[in-house]
This record gives sequence, C-alpha cells and structure tokens, in this order.
Amino acid sequence: MVDQKMERRIQEDALGRDVLEEARVQLMLKFRFLDLALWKMELEPVRVGFAYPLATDGQRVLYEPDRVIARFQEAGDEVIRDHLHLVMHCIFRHPFDKDHQNREAWNLACDVVVENAVMDICGQRFASEDDAERKQVISELKMHAGTLTPQKLYKLIEGVVNAPDGTRHLGFSRSSLNTWHALFERDDHTAWPAHADLRAGGGDADASAPVQEDDQGEEVDAERIHADNPADAQEEPPQETASPLEESVADSDDSDTAQEDETSDEVGMAEDASSAPDERSAEEEEWEDIARQVQVDLETFSREFGDEAGEMMAALSLANRRRLAYRDFLRSFMVTSEDLKINMDEFDYVYYTYGLDLYGNMPLVEPLEYKDEKRIRDFVIVIDTSESVRETLVRRFVQCTFDILKSSEDFANKVCIHVIQSDSRVQSDTTITDLRDVDAMMDGFIVRGFGGTDFRPAFDHVTGLRKAGKLPDMQGLIYFTDGLGQFPEKAPDYDAAFVFLDDGELPPPVPPWAMRVIIQEEELEEGMDPSSSVAASV
Repeated sequence: MVDQKMERRIQEDALGRDVLEEARVQLMLKFRFLDLALWKMELEPVRVGFAYPLATDGQRVLYEPDRVIARFQEAGDEVIRDHLHLVMHCIFRHPFDKDHQNREAWNLACDVVVENAVMDICGQRFASEDDAERKQVISELKMHAGTLTPQKLYKLIEGVVNAPDGTRHLGFSRSSLNTWHALFERDDHTAWPAHADLRAGGGDADASAPVQEDDQGEEVDAERIHADNPADAQEEPPQETASPLEESVADSDDSDTAQEDETSDEVGMAEDASSAPDERSAEEEEWEDIARQVQVDLETFSREFGDEAGEMMAALSLANRRRLAYRDFLRSFMVTSEDLKINMDEFDYVYYTYGLDLYGNMPLVEPLEYKDEKRIRDFVIVIDTSESVRETLVRRFVQCTFDILKSSEDFANKVCIHVIQSDSRVQSDTTITDLRDVDAMMDGFIVRGFGGTDFRPAFDHVTGLRKAGKLPDMQGLIYFTDGLGQFPEKAPDYDAAFVFLDDGELPPPVPPWAMRVIIQEEELEEGMDPSSSVAASV
C-alpha cells in the first residue's frame, strides 16, 4: 500500500512538473525577454494546503501537483497565466517588500499591478475568461488612484480594508474587496520572504498560514514550514536515509505512525524573521539584476514589443529605480580643498622614529600640517514656489537638507550656499556662509511666489552669480520641484539634480544632463535621518 501511494505521488509530482515546464516553454516562445526570469527558480512539489496551487519564496516555485494538474485539465492557459503572474511578482520584487503593515492590502495591490502588466503584454495570448471583468475593475481603480502603482493601490485598498463594516471608502465596500481577491489573486503569498514573521507566529496566522489535514487527520500548516539554509541544517541535520519528499510520503502513508512528527509534509521556506538581515537578500539582488536585464531587453532588442507594453514598462521603471543614501547623493557636489590638519595618511612612522633614535627625541620628518580633502563648500538649493507646491513641504525639504549638511564631516562649516526661491521668476536669494546660521535662517524662512513653473530664471540667476565671482567653487545645484516646467536649452557646466516627491508614479522627465531624485514625503515629515535612502534615477 505504501509503495503504491508513493509511486502515485511520484507520478503526480512528475506530471505537475511537466505541466509547469510546458507553461515555461510556451511563455518563452512568446516572451523571449523573460528567459532568465522563467528558469531562475527550481520547481519543487509541496503538499501544505496553500490557498492556490502555486507559491514562491523567491528561490523556488512551490507547486501542489494534484491541483496544478486539475488546473491544467480545466484550462491550460490559466496555468500559464498563473506561472507568469508568479514570476512577475519576483521581477517587481514584491515578495521582498517589508515596508507595508497591512498585508491584505499590500498583497492585493501587488496582484492588481501584476495582472494589469500581464494583461498588457499578453493581449490575446493566453487569454482568460475573466480578463474583461478585470479590465473593467482596473478602469474603476484608475479613476480613483490614477496610474496603477503599488503604493497608490495600497493606500486605496487599505482604506477599503480598514473601513468599518457596512461603510464604503471612495465608493468601494467589502464586497468590492472580495471581488478583487477573486479576480486578481493567482498564487499564494505565504512563502514570500517578507512574510516570514507571520509564519514564525508574529502575525495573524489566519491571514497567512493555510491549513489542511494530512492522510492521518493531523493538521499541517504553512506556519511550520522551515528554511533550507545552512543555519537550519546545522541545528537540525537532515536524515541521511531519505529525501524530504520521501520522508513526507513515508510518514503520511504509514497508518501505524499517526502520532509521529507532524512535519511530514514540510518543505523549505523562510521562517525566522529575526534572523533575516536588514540589508537586501541575495535573492532580491539577483531578481533586481534580472529585472534590469528585462527592461534593457524591452528597450533595445525587443523594443517593438516594449512599445506595446506600456503598463509593463511603467511598472519596471518604478521597480528598477536605483536607491542610494541622501548623504551619498549630496557627496556628488564635493570639491577638493586644502584643510589645516595633520595628514596622518602621508605620515611616515619609519623616518619619524628613526630621527627620535638618532638625534635624541628629534624627529627627522614632521607630519604634514595640511590635507587635501573633498568637501562641499559652494552649491545652490533652488525651491520651486509655484502654486502647486505646499509651503510645509518646502520648509521640511530645506530643513532636512541642512540637517544633513550640519551633521556630516563631508561638509565644511564655512560655505557659500544660496537658497533660491523661484516660480516663473526668482523671488528671493538667501546666502548661507556658515552652517551655524541655518537655524536663524529657518526661523525667519518665508515661502514666496506661487506663480507658474519655469526653471530657466533660476539657472540664469546662478549664471550671473558665477560671472560675478560669488560661487567660485560651485559644483552643483539641487532643484526641489513637483512637476513640469521649462528647462534651459543648454546644459550648465555643473551638476544639476531635480528632486521630486514620490507620489507612486514616475516623475516628469528631465533633460539628459540632469539627475532625477525621488524622496518620500514621510521622510521629510519625520525629519530625514542622514542615513536614510532615496530613490534616484540618472
């Protein structure tokens, strides 16, 4: 009996694998730019009672063989779409995002974004009978959220999730939420690395840990799914006589061992959130590399396809924005200067101690009393004070930037920083020559302007200052704005960056000679820490 059931399971595993391999091949034939993403993850059979037949932890595609087979028999194209949906989550790095507290809202927002991109690239390929209804819902969501980005959708869906029973948020009720779940969910998110705290018992188990009964009637839940990593292997060495799959088969089929270890169907997934490092995992970095290659392919070799995949390209552009520390970004405006300080880097201990021994406490070579260092001394902060910019945000941005300047060793106390307010013309120009004067400046800071948006007057004003010799060491300009404006026709001979607030959408384009920087409003409201990161696109 045991041998027959084991053989049946092995056959199911193989057949389920064949179904998914065929799905990969079909996707590869249509979407060549996804080749690396489609074959990055190994296929691994599981039997843990997921809400859907497929799941991923970023390293593997976890599939329930019998349900995958049944799904294929019902509609082969749906299996292909399921697999593409799962891969898209990884390309957009959704499984690694830990910044959103409401897991239901975030999971659903990710599903909507992915299905929107999938329908965009699929067109009539691998069509699903629910696509028409999905497109109708997406049109409704766009009316309220604008561009469908994960952040905007998260805020909208979170409002619906948190709305009291019987009430509506922006016209959407709990029944709308149930419809969205049914239409856009295709895979189980329990295995996502970002949800490791829930599997470890740190959250709502009902929302994340599917439960089933095994062949002996014992409960098996995803909360007890363990990680395949060296640390786990040291603590709990695997049995040498059987693989995890063989163990699960033998344990669940033996009627005499009903009270044995309940982890018969366990497979490897991340479990302990406390052990995960704060920095990005190797898997996330690998998926970021793949996503960038996909984007480059769509922009070059598969450009004719990328021109038709607007939603896909927009989502990729948002996901692939480079991130760096705001302090590091400001370092791009550094210039080399000579400071009066002992230069220990060029100090020769050999000659110094030799002189002490030879001449009796008389050093042969003294250390240098000056040192060449890269410092930020002269640069310009321009504030867009057009009507659409909020005064509170302007003040927070200026305060945030100067806080970093005052706290960093890379910035000299004696500086020449011009804070210029400009809309369609220059409204004011405040000069800071000592960072100790910043607090006094902020106390009397008044936002002036509220007209149209034109970037040219500020650049012309800076050109005049440089010609007058007031910015001799200037290396760059930061322009805080919130939208489109008239750019200078010619590139300046210094670095220029346009800083936008992150509203979940791609900011307006900037000229090729300028940098584009996106910062979070929450960081300004909380007082940005010098080590905080901002997303920057150059």
